[in-house]
Amino acid sequence: MKIKLYGGTQEIGGSCIEVDTEYCKIALDYGIKIDEEIKRQLPTDFDAVVISHAHLDHSGSLLNLTKQKPVIIGSKMTREVTMDLLLDMIKIQTLKKKIYSHDYQDVEIIRRNWSSRNSVALPGMEINLYSAGHVAGAKMTHVKSEGKHILYTGDFCVHSSEILDGCDITKLPKKPDALITESTYGGKIREDRTKLVDKFFEKIRSTIERKGNILIPTFAFHRSQEMAIRIDQAMKKGLIPLYKVYTISPLAKRITGYFNENKDYFRKEIQQQEKPFKYKYVKHLFRTTQIREPAIVICTSGFGHAGASLHLLAEWASNQNDSVIITSGYLPPDSPLTHAKEDRVFNYKGNTINVKAEVEQIELSGHADQNELIQLVESVKPKKTILVHGNLDQAQILSDKISKITEVFIPERNESITI
Repeated sequence: MKIKLYGGTQEIGGSCIEVDTEYCKIALDYGIKIDEEIKRQLPTDFDAVVISHAHLDHSGSLLNLTKQKPVIIGSKMTREVTMDLLLDMIKIQTLKKKIYSHDYQDVEIIRRNWSSRNSVALPGMEINLYSAGHVAGAKMTHVKSEGKHILYTGDFCVHSSEILDGCDITKLPKKPDALITESTYGGKIREDRTKLVDKFFEKIRSTIERKGNILIPTFAFHRSQEMAIRIDQAMKKGLIPLYKVYTISPLAKRITGYFNENKDYFRKEIQQQEKPFKYKYVKHLFRTTQIREPAIVICTSGFGHAGASLHLLAEWASNQNDSVIITSGYLPPDSPLTHAKEDRVFNYKGNTINVKAEVEQIELSGHADQNELIQLVESVKPKKTILVHGNLDQAQILSDKISKITEVFIPERNESITI
Protein backbone atom coordinates (compact mmCIF):
# COMPACT_ATOMS: atom_id res chain seq x y z
CA MET A 1 0.00 0.00 0.00
CA LYS A 2 1.58 3.28 -1.11
CA ILE A 3 0.55 6.67 0.29
CA LYS A 4 1.40 9.85 -1.62
CA LEU A 5 0.61 13.32 -0.30
CA TYR A 6 -0.35 16.05 -2.78
CA GLY A 7 -1.49 18.76 -0.37
CA GLY A 8 -2.08 19.68 3.25
CA THR A 9 1.58 18.89 4.05
CA GLN A 10 3.26 21.28 6.49
CA GLU A 11 0.41 23.67 5.67
CA ILE A 12 -3.34 24.11 6.00
CA GLY A 13 -5.31 23.75 2.79
CA GLY A 14 -5.41 21.73 -0.41
CA SER A 15 -5.79 18.36 1.32
CA CYS A 16 -5.34 15.38 -1.02
CA ILE A 17 -3.82 12.01 -0.14
CA GLU A 18 -3.44 9.17 -2.63
CA VAL A 19 -3.73 5.56 -1.46
CA ASP A 20 -2.52 3.17 -4.16
CA THR A 21 -2.71 -0.65 -4.08
CA GLU A 22 -2.34 -3.40 -6.68
CA TYR A 23 -6.09 -3.34 -7.37
CA CYS A 24 -7.33 0.15 -6.63
CA LYS A 25 -6.29 3.80 -6.29
CA ILE A 26 -8.27 6.26 -4.21
CA ALA A 27 -7.91 9.86 -2.97
CA LEU A 28 -8.61 10.88 0.61
CA ASP A 29 -10.01 14.40 0.15
CA TYR A 30 -9.64 16.55 -2.96
CA GLY A 31 -9.36 20.13 -1.81
CA ILE A 32 -8.07 23.51 -2.88
CA LYS A 33 -5.84 25.98 -1.09
CA ILE A 34 -7.99 29.06 -0.63
CA ASP A 35 -6.69 32.21 -2.37
CA GLU A 36 -3.70 30.47 -3.93
CA GLU A 37 -2.88 32.31 -7.14
CA ILE A 38 -1.82 29.27 -9.19
CA LYS A 39 -4.13 26.33 -8.58
CA ARG A 40 -2.43 22.99 -8.08
CA GLN A 41 -3.05 20.24 -10.59
CA LEU A 42 -4.05 17.09 -8.74
CA PRO A 43 -4.06 13.64 -10.39
CA THR A 44 -7.43 12.60 -11.81
CA ASP A 45 -6.93 8.85 -12.34
CA PHE A 46 -8.68 7.68 -9.19
CA ASP A 47 -11.18 4.83 -8.87
CA ALA A 48 -12.80 6.64 -5.94
CA VAL A 49 -12.48 9.84 -3.93
CA VAL A 50 -13.46 10.00 -0.26
CA ILE A 51 -14.46 13.46 1.02
CA SER A 52 -14.10 13.81 4.79
CA HIS A 53 -16.28 16.94 5.02
CA ALA A 54 -17.60 19.80 2.90
CA HIS A 55 -15.07 22.59 3.51
CA LEU A 56 -13.45 23.60 0.22
CA ASP A 57 -9.91 22.93 1.42
CA HIS A 58 -11.04 19.28 1.43
CA SER A 59 -13.53 19.23 -1.48
CA GLY A 60 -12.92 22.25 -3.72
CA SER A 61 -11.11 20.46 -6.59
CA LEU A 62 -13.90 17.95 -7.27
CA LEU A 63 -15.04 19.77 -10.42
CA ASN A 64 -11.80 18.67 -12.10
CA LEU A 65 -13.09 15.07 -11.98
CA THR A 66 -16.18 15.52 -14.17
CA LYS A 67 -14.61 13.72 -17.16
CA GLN A 68 -13.21 10.77 -15.21
CA LYS A 69 -16.35 10.36 -13.03
CA PRO A 70 -14.85 8.33 -10.17
CA VAL A 71 -17.05 7.11 -7.32
CA ILE A 72 -17.24 9.89 -4.73
CA ILE A 73 -17.82 8.80 -1.14
CA GLY A 74 -18.97 10.93 1.78
CA SER A 75 -21.94 11.55 4.05
CA LYS A 76 -25.27 12.86 2.77
CA MET A 77 -24.75 16.17 4.61
CA THR A 78 -21.27 16.51 3.10
CA ARG A 79 -22.73 15.91 -0.37
CA GLU A 80 -25.51 18.51 -0.04
CA VAL A 81 -23.28 21.21 1.42
CA THR A 82 -20.40 20.50 -0.98
CA MET A 83 -22.74 20.97 -3.96
CA ASP A 84 -23.76 24.40 -2.64
CA LEU A 85 -20.16 25.40 -1.89
CA LEU A 86 -19.07 24.38 -5.41
CA LEU A 87 -21.97 26.36 -6.93
CA ASP A 88 -20.99 29.35 -4.81
CA MET A 89 -17.38 29.02 -5.98
CA ILE A 90 -18.53 29.08 -9.63
CA LYS A 91 -20.67 32.16 -8.87
CA ILE A 92 -17.73 34.00 -7.28
CA GLN A 93 -15.41 33.20 -10.19
CA THR A 94 -18.08 34.41 -12.62
CA LEU A 95 -18.50 37.68 -10.70
CA LYS A 96 -14.73 38.18 -10.78
CA LYS A 97 -14.97 37.69 -14.56
CA LYS A 98 -12.21 35.11 -14.44
CA ILE A 99 -11.95 32.39 -17.05
CA TYR A 100 -13.42 29.36 -15.32
CA SER A 101 -13.77 26.02 -17.04
CA HIS A 102 -16.65 24.67 -14.93
CA ASP A 103 -20.36 25.34 -14.76
CA TYR A 104 -23.49 24.20 -12.94
CA GLN A 105 -23.77 21.03 -15.05
CA ASP A 106 -20.39 19.88 -13.71
CA VAL A 107 -21.73 20.17 -10.16
CA GLU A 108 -24.63 17.91 -11.13
CA ILE A 109 -22.19 15.30 -12.50
CA ILE A 110 -20.39 15.27 -9.14
CA ARG A 111 -23.73 14.88 -7.34
CA ARG A 112 -24.77 11.92 -9.52
CA ASN A 113 -21.49 10.08 -8.85
CA TRP A 114 -21.69 10.54 -5.07
CA SER A 115 -22.36 7.58 -2.77
CA SER A 116 -23.41 8.50 0.77
CA ARG A 117 -22.90 5.07 2.37
CA ASN A 118 -20.77 4.52 5.47
CA SER A 119 -19.33 1.28 4.06
CA VAL A 120 -18.11 0.79 0.49
CA ALA A 121 -16.38 -2.18 -1.17
CA LEU A 122 -13.98 -1.54 -4.05
CA PRO A 123 -11.73 -4.04 -5.88
CA GLY A 124 -9.41 -5.44 -3.20
CA MET A 125 -10.37 -2.65 -0.78
CA GLU A 126 -12.90 -1.93 1.96
CA ILE A 127 -13.75 1.60 3.13
CA ASN A 128 -15.63 2.44 6.34
CA LEU A 129 -16.55 5.88 7.65
CA TYR A 130 -16.74 7.01 11.30
CA SER A 131 -18.14 10.21 12.81
CA ALA A 132 -15.40 12.82 13.26
CA GLY A 133 -17.11 15.71 15.09
CA HIS A 134 -15.74 19.00 13.63
CA VAL A 135 -18.79 19.88 11.47
CA ALA A 136 -22.09 18.22 10.56
CA GLY A 137 -21.47 15.13 8.43
CA ALA A 138 -17.67 15.04 8.91
CA LYS A 139 -16.21 11.52 8.75
CA MET A 140 -12.97 9.70 9.44
CA THR A 141 -11.97 7.15 6.79
CA HIS A 142 -10.75 3.62 7.50
CA VAL A 143 -9.19 1.81 4.52
CA LYS A 144 -8.41 -1.93 4.50
CA SER A 145 -6.49 -3.53 1.63
CA GLU A 146 -3.87 -6.24 1.09
CA GLY A 147 -3.77 -7.13 4.78
CA LYS A 148 -3.02 -3.51 5.76
CA HIS A 149 -5.25 -0.80 7.16
CA ILE A 150 -4.99 2.96 7.60
CA LEU A 151 -7.12 5.54 9.39
CA TYR A 152 -7.45 9.10 8.06
CA THR A 153 -8.99 11.63 10.45
CA GLY A 154 -9.74 14.53 8.10
CA ASP A 155 -10.56 17.41 10.48
CA PHE A 156 -11.92 16.20 13.81
CA CYS A 157 -12.52 17.06 17.44
CA VAL A 158 -13.25 15.05 20.56
CA HIS A 159 -15.05 17.84 22.42
CA SER A 160 -18.76 18.46 21.82
CA SER A 161 -20.43 21.78 21.00
CA GLU A 162 -23.95 23.07 21.58
CA ILE A 163 -25.18 21.23 18.47
CA LEU A 164 -22.72 18.44 17.65
CA ASP A 165 -21.22 15.49 19.50
CA GLY A 166 -17.46 15.12 19.27
CA CYS A 167 -15.72 12.07 17.86
CA ASP A 168 -15.99 8.96 20.04
CA ILE A 169 -12.42 7.69 19.70
CA THR A 170 -13.23 4.47 21.58
CA LYS A 171 -15.21 3.31 18.52
CA LEU A 172 -12.34 3.77 16.04
CA PRO A 173 -10.34 0.83 14.63
CA LYS A 174 -7.25 0.06 16.72
CA LYS A 175 -3.60 -0.47 15.75
CA PRO A 176 -3.72 0.73 12.13
CA ASP A 177 -0.55 0.36 10.09
CA ALA A 178 -0.76 4.13 9.59
CA LEU A 179 -2.77 6.93 11.17
CA ILE A 180 -2.98 10.05 9.00
CA THR A 181 -4.12 12.88 11.24
CA GLU A 182 -4.56 16.62 11.13
CA SER A 183 -2.19 18.64 13.30
CA THR A 184 -3.76 22.11 13.01
CA TYR A 185 -3.38 22.76 16.74
CA GLY A 186 -0.64 20.25 17.48
CA GLY A 187 1.16 22.81 19.62
CA LYS A 188 -1.84 24.38 21.38
CA ILE A 189 -3.85 23.45 24.45
CA ARG A 190 -7.18 25.25 24.63
CA GLU A 191 -9.01 26.44 27.71
CA ASP A 192 -12.07 24.47 28.74
CA ARG A 193 -14.83 25.15 26.20
CA THR A 194 -17.34 26.35 28.81
CA LYS A 195 -14.83 29.02 29.91
CA LEU A 196 -14.34 30.11 26.30
CA VAL A 197 -18.12 30.39 25.80
CA ASP A 198 -18.34 32.44 29.02
CA LYS A 199 -15.62 34.78 27.66
CA PHE A 200 -17.57 35.08 24.41
CA PHE A 201 -20.76 36.08 26.25
CA GLU A 202 -18.86 38.52 28.49
CA LYS A 203 -17.44 40.28 25.42
CA ILE A 204 -20.97 40.57 23.98
CA ARG A 205 -22.38 41.90 27.28
CA SER A 206 -19.65 44.54 27.68
CA THR A 207 -20.17 45.78 24.11
CA ILE A 208 -23.97 45.89 24.56
CA GLU A 209 -23.48 48.02 27.70
CA ARG A 210 -21.78 50.72 25.62
CA LYS A 211 -24.34 50.26 22.81
CA GLY A 212 -21.71 49.12 20.33
CA ASN A 213 -21.93 46.91 17.25
CA ILE A 214 -20.52 43.38 17.39
CA LEU A 215 -19.11 41.79 14.24
CA ILE A 216 -18.70 37.99 14.27
CA PRO A 217 -17.04 36.80 11.03
CA THR A 218 -17.82 33.15 10.44
CA PHE A 219 -18.19 30.40 7.84
CA ALA A 220 -21.50 29.78 6.06
CA PHE A 221 -21.36 26.07 6.85
CA HIS A 222 -21.86 24.92 10.44
CA ARG A 223 -20.11 27.80 12.24
CA SER A 224 -22.82 30.29 11.25
CA GLN A 225 -25.57 27.96 12.49
CA GLU A 226 -23.66 27.07 15.66
CA MET A 227 -23.07 30.76 16.42
CA ALA A 228 -26.69 31.73 15.75
CA ILE A 229 -28.12 29.00 17.98
CA ARG A 230 -25.57 29.82 20.73
CA ILE A 231 -26.65 33.48 20.85
CA ASP A 232 -30.35 32.68 20.42
CA GLN A 233 -30.33 30.23 23.35
CA ALA A 234 -28.30 32.63 25.51
CA MET A 235 -30.92 35.34 25.00
CA LYS A 236 -33.74 32.88 25.80
CA LYS A 237 -31.95 31.98 29.05
CA GLY A 238 -31.15 35.60 29.93
CA LEU A 239 -27.38 35.04 29.76
CA ILE A 240 -27.04 38.08 27.50
CA PRO A 241 -29.46 41.02 27.13
CA LEU A 242 -31.91 41.15 24.22
CA TYR A 243 -30.30 42.92 21.28
CA LYS A 244 -30.76 43.01 17.53
CA VAL A 245 -29.01 39.95 16.04
CA TYR A 246 -28.60 39.28 12.31
CA THR A 247 -27.08 36.71 10.00
CA ILE A 248 -26.08 37.80 6.50
CA SER A 249 -25.38 35.01 4.01
CA PRO A 250 -27.77 33.49 1.47
CA LEU A 251 -25.51 30.42 1.44
CA ALA A 252 -25.72 30.04 5.22
CA LYS A 253 -29.51 30.39 5.01
CA ARG A 254 -29.72 27.48 2.51
CA ILE A 255 -27.44 25.33 4.65
CA THR A 256 -29.58 26.09 7.70
CA GLY A 257 -32.45 24.49 5.78
CA TYR A 258 -30.40 21.27 5.40
CA PHE A 259 -29.72 21.31 9.13
CA ASN A 260 -33.44 21.44 9.94
CA GLU A 261 -34.14 18.63 7.44
CA ASN A 262 -31.34 16.35 8.72
CA LYS A 263 -31.57 16.53 12.51
CA ASP A 264 -30.10 13.03 12.98
CA TYR A 265 -26.58 14.46 12.49
CA PHE A 266 -26.85 16.47 15.70
CA ARG A 267 -27.04 15.99 19.46
CA LYS A 268 -30.11 14.35 21.00
CA GLU A 269 -31.40 17.66 22.40
CA ILE A 270 -31.33 19.09 18.87
CA GLN A 271 -33.06 16.05 17.36
CA GLN A 272 -35.98 16.41 19.78
CA GLN A 273 -36.85 19.90 18.49
CA GLU A 274 -39.16 20.32 15.49
CA LYS A 275 -37.13 23.13 13.86
CA PRO A 276 -33.99 23.49 15.99
CA PHE A 277 -32.37 25.99 13.63
CA LYS A 278 -35.39 28.29 13.45
CA TYR A 279 -34.31 31.11 15.75
CA LYS A 280 -36.42 33.38 17.96
CA TYR A 281 -34.10 36.38 18.20
CA VAL A 282 -31.71 35.93 15.26
CA LYS A 283 -33.02 37.36 11.98
CA HIS A 284 -31.65 36.80 8.49
CA LEU A 285 -30.82 39.78 6.27
CA PHE A 286 -29.79 39.80 2.61
CA ARG A 287 -27.58 42.90 2.68
CA THR A 288 -25.72 45.11 5.14
CA THR A 289 -27.92 48.15 4.37
CA GLN A 290 -30.79 46.38 6.20
CA ILE A 291 -28.92 46.41 9.53
CA ARG A 292 -30.49 48.53 12.26
CA GLU A 293 -27.65 49.53 14.55
CA PRO A 294 -26.50 48.79 17.18
CA ALA A 295 -26.51 45.09 16.44
CA ILE A 296 -24.75 41.75 16.56
CA VAL A 297 -23.98 40.56 13.03
CA ILE A 298 -22.89 37.01 12.13
CA CYS A 299 -21.66 37.01 8.55
CA THR A 300 -19.25 35.62 5.98
CA SER A 301 -16.44 35.42 5.12
CA GLY A 302 -14.98 33.71 8.15
CA PHE A 303 -11.46 34.95 7.42
CA GLY A 304 -12.64 38.53 6.81
CA HIS A 305 -11.06 38.79 3.37
CA ALA A 306 -14.36 39.29 1.47
CA GLY A 307 -18.13 39.56 1.80
CA ALA A 308 -20.17 41.28 4.47
CA SER A 309 -17.55 40.70 7.18
CA LEU A 310 -14.93 42.74 5.28
CA HIS A 311 -17.44 45.52 4.52
CA LEU A 312 -18.55 45.76 8.17
CA LEU A 313 -14.98 45.50 9.47
CA ALA A 314 -14.10 48.53 7.36
CA GLU A 315 -17.21 50.37 8.57
CA TRP A 316 -16.99 49.58 12.29
CA ALA A 317 -13.25 49.17 12.99
CA SER A 318 -12.66 52.86 13.68
CA ASN A 319 -15.37 53.07 16.40
CA GLN A 320 -14.04 52.37 19.90
CA ASN A 321 -17.49 51.26 21.10
CA ASP A 322 -17.66 48.41 18.58
CA SER A 323 -16.20 44.92 18.87
CA VAL A 324 -14.97 42.22 16.52
CA ILE A 325 -15.02 38.67 17.90
CA ILE A 326 -12.93 36.15 15.96
CA THR A 327 -13.88 32.59 16.91
CA SER A 328 -11.70 30.75 14.39
CA GLY A 329 -8.40 29.50 15.75
CA TYR A 330 -6.58 29.72 12.43
CA LEU A 331 -6.35 32.94 10.40
CA PRO A 332 -4.36 33.36 7.17
CA PRO A 333 -1.37 35.66 7.82
CA ASP A 334 -2.54 38.20 5.21
CA SER A 335 -6.18 38.31 6.39
CA PRO A 336 -7.58 41.78 7.18
CA LEU A 337 -8.71 40.26 10.50
CA THR A 338 -5.11 39.29 11.27
CA HIS A 339 -3.91 42.84 10.52
CA ALA A 340 -6.78 44.39 12.48
CA LYS A 341 -5.98 42.25 15.53
CA GLU A 342 -2.18 42.36 15.47
CA ASP A 343 -1.24 45.58 13.65
CA ARG A 344 -4.35 47.63 14.55
CA VAL A 345 -4.45 48.81 10.95
CA PHE A 346 -5.51 47.29 7.61
CA ASN A 347 -6.11 48.31 4.01
CA TYR A 348 -9.54 48.43 2.41
CA LYS A 349 -10.07 49.49 -1.22
CA GLY A 350 -6.83 51.47 -1.17
CA ASN A 351 -7.59 53.20 2.13
CA THR A 352 -5.71 52.67 5.41
CA ILE A 353 -8.10 52.07 8.30
CA ASN A 354 -6.93 52.52 11.88
CA VAL A 355 -8.55 50.08 14.28
CA LYS A 356 -10.03 51.52 17.49
CA ALA A 357 -12.67 48.82 18.02
CA GLU A 358 -11.93 45.93 20.34
CA VAL A 359 -10.71 42.90 18.36
CA GLU A 360 -10.54 39.67 20.34
CA GLN A 361 -9.90 36.09 19.29
CA ILE A 362 -11.83 33.50 21.32
CA GLU A 363 -11.07 30.11 19.80
CA LEU A 364 -14.36 28.20 19.65
CA SER A 365 -12.83 25.92 17.06
CA GLY A 366 -14.05 22.58 15.77
CA HIS A 367 -10.51 21.19 15.54
CA ALA A 368 -8.80 18.92 18.05
CA ASP A 369 -6.19 20.62 20.23
CA GLN A 370 -2.94 19.01 21.35
CA ASN A 371 -4.54 17.10 24.23
CA GLU A 372 -7.20 15.60 21.95
CA LEU A 373 -4.63 14.68 19.30
CA ILE A 374 -2.50 12.88 21.88
CA GLN A 375 -5.63 11.20 23.24
CA LEU A 376 -6.39 9.88 19.75
CA VAL A 377 -2.89 8.45 19.27
CA GLU A 378 -2.88 6.85 22.72
CA SER A 379 -6.27 5.23 22.08
CA VAL A 380 -5.72 4.05 18.48
CA LYS A 381 -2.06 2.97 18.96
CA PRO A 382 -0.92 3.25 15.31
CA LYS A 383 2.36 1.76 14.07
CA LYS A 384 3.05 4.92 12.03
CA THR A 385 1.52 8.39 12.34
CA ILE A 386 1.58 10.82 9.43
CA LEU A 387 0.93 14.45 10.39
CA VAL A 388 -0.91 16.61 7.84
CA HIS A 389 -3.14 19.73 7.78
CA GLY A 390 -0.91 21.75 10.08
CA ASN A 391 1.90 24.25 9.75
CA LEU A 392 5.36 22.80 10.32
CA ASP A 393 5.83 24.30 13.80
CA GLN A 394 2.55 22.80 15.05
CA ALA A 395 3.33 19.39 13.53
CA GLN A 396 6.82 19.34 15.06
CA ILE A 397 5.53 20.11 18.56
CA LEU A 398 2.96 17.31 18.27
CA SER A 399 5.60 14.95 16.88
CA ASP A 400 7.75 15.48 19.97
CA LYS A 401 4.76 14.67 22.19
CA ILE A 402 3.79 11.38 20.48
CA SER A 403 7.15 10.05 19.23
CA LYS A 404 7.43 7.61 22.17
CA ILE A 405 4.05 6.08 21.26
CA THR A 406 4.37 5.83 17.48
CA GLU A 407 6.78 6.36 14.59
CA VAL A 408 6.05 9.87 13.25
CA PHE A 409 6.32 11.33 9.73
CA ILE A 410 5.89 15.00 8.76
CA PRO A 411 5.87 14.63 4.97
CA GLU A 412 6.57 17.22 2.32
CA ARG A 413 4.34 17.76 -0.70
CA ASN A 414 4.53 14.89 -3.25
CA GLU A 415 6.33 12.65 -0.76
CA SER A 416 5.47 8.93 -0.80
CA ILE A 417 5.31 6.51 2.13
CA THR A 418 5.07 2.76 1.61
CA ILE A 419 3.14 0.66 4.11
